[in-house]
Amino acid sequence: MAFAALGAAGAGVIDAARLLVVSSLYLRGLDQAVLLLLGAAEGAAVGAVAGLVALALPARPHGRSRWLGALLGLSASWTLRAFVVIFTDPAPFTTPAWWQGSPLAFAGALLGLAAGGVVLYQGVRGAQAVATASLLLGAVHGAWAWSGHRGDAPVVQEAGRPNLVIVTLDTVRADHFGALGNRDIDTRHFDSVAREGTLFTAASAVAPVTGPSHAAMFTGTGPWENGVLLNGIPVPPDRAMLAERLVGEGYATGAFVSAFVLEGGLGFDRGFTVYDDEFSAVRGKSRLLGERFLGMLARRLDPDAVLERRGADTVDLALAWEAEQASPYFLWVHLFDPHGPYKPPPPYDTRYYSGDPRDPAHTSMQGVTGYAPYLRKSLEGITDLEYVLAQYRGEVSYADAQLGRLMEGLDLDHTLLVVMGDHGESLGEHGQWFDHGDDVYETSVHVPFAMRWPGHVPVQRVDTPVDGTDLAPTVLAALGLSREGTSGIDALAEARAHGASMTFDRAANQAEREAGRITQPRYRMASLRGLSSRWVHAELGGKGEYFELASDPRGERDVAPATLAAPEGGQLLDLLRRQTEGLFEGDTSRSAAELSPEDRAMLEQLGYLEQ
Repeated sequence: MAFAALGAAGAGVIDAARLLVVSSLYLRGLDQAVLLLLGAAEGAAVGAVAGLVALALPARPHGRSRWLGALLGLSASWTLRAFVVIFTDPAPFTTPAWWQGSPLAFAGALLGLAAGGVVLYQGVRGAQAVATASLLLGAVHGAWAWSGHRGDAPVVQEAGRPNLVIVTLDTVRADHFGALGNRDIDTRHFDSVAREGTLFTAASAVAPVTGPSHAAMFTGTGPWENGVLLNGIPVPPDRAMLAERLVGEGYATGAFVSAFVLEGGLGFDRGFTVYDDEFSAVRGKSRLLGERFLGMLARRLDPDAVLERRGADTVDLALAWEAEQASPYFLWVHLFDPHGPYKPPPPYDTRYYSGDPRDPAHTSMQGVTGYAPYLRKSLEGITDLEYVLAQYRGEVSYADAQLGRLMEGLDLDHTLLVVMGDHGESLGEHGQWFDHGDDVYETSVHVPFAMRWPGHVPVQRVDTPVDGTDLAPTVLAALGLSREGTSGIDALAEARAHGASMTFDRAANQAEREAGRITQPRYRMASLRGLSSRWVHAELGGKGEYFELASDPRGERDVAPATLAAPEGGQLLDLLRRQTEGLFEGDTSRSAAELSPEDRAMLEQLGYLEQ
């Protein structure tokens, strides 16, 4: 058994070494050493199990030699890896490799497993057969792993261009930032960016969910063009990502994200030499093929443990990478903390609340219903609504503090810094509690957006509407690069009539599915943000709502029936209706396709999928 474990440990080391070569994770020296040790331990465990099975079998006259045992462990280790490769689901909308789910590949792996037993009964000839099979399995595994290597060309950096740093803040409402009028919440670092550069006061996320919003920000195209309306849907390969454009211009590229929903396999890693989306305690562990089994089990038992990481950990890695780079570089940092459950670390957990949130005398939580399943544990026993709202504020301030930590490590005089929220959060408006994704009302899509670059980005407030599709073209224009392929505007030099947002209409789709008229999500809702108004339009039934934000900043009162009955008001609503109906002409087939069971289970834990 010992020699079977030793032989399999070698296979585990090879697996870990392969990961170090092809992975886009940011793995420092200690991380690499731990990963190699973990690979060896993983392989040894597999070999030990195989050795125990072998010991339970009756011995042949030639006995069990040490080197035969080592080959048995090696065969078992590679066979396990073959099984993982065979049963790995392809990404949505990609053609499976010939071996994925193939009965022939499955039979081959079974034969490889059975070959280990042959060693005990056929002596040298059997050992030769197992060695050959093991080497073949290793070659197939290595070729498969290398096929996923990105093969980016060496970066030829061009001095003189600024560094680009983009920070995306997840699940943040614009009305929770000081620069946008809320002086009760500490967002001093975003406020300093807004004060020293350009603040866009009427910025809209194009979608109230993370994946589609980031796809729009980095491609410069909205979901009505690229078809990405749900999380878990890959960014279309024909839509160039911002990093792909910049790596060709001599930029070093690195991204550090904080949630599974932005995992690189969905296309967000395109153009990034380093794309760090590792959320396990041991960095790189989830990439080891054998560990995928344990990872799937862990996600079922404790989904939050692998779905996100604290902003401080993400910023630590980003700063370490940034310190190693020569200019120019493009760094993207994604901070997920304000997303529920709201659990800010000290001192942010008590920054905006004192008292007993479970005091029976409180009754404000009695009317709070319908919140996302992933919040149930954190809200258990809470009786004071103000406590929950304070925890969300604490998360916003904590994320802002991590933005500040990042800024301290940057050469801000030679950096184009962009900060934008990916979407907002409903805190009771329109009957939605602590959630997003179901609507495109003001609180779900009005987001903070500011950028600074001394001497190049003017110090100003822009009150005309912008949306997420404008991020990429604005950055490209500021860097003097082509905006071809984007549909947004240069928000520093151009103006638009409205900013657009879109999402699936969950209630409509559920009703239509229950009636048997559809099987996949089809119907959408969209909104248009004007100078001081928002129009929300449902595709099914043509329902429209109009909100005057000057008097109703959270957009809770539909004023169309009351104040827009005059001929001019009717003409305005007709115009807005025609504009939003134009957005509905896009194709929903990409987002309506089924995800793999594993991805669906993980995203459902965060309430991120159309039900």
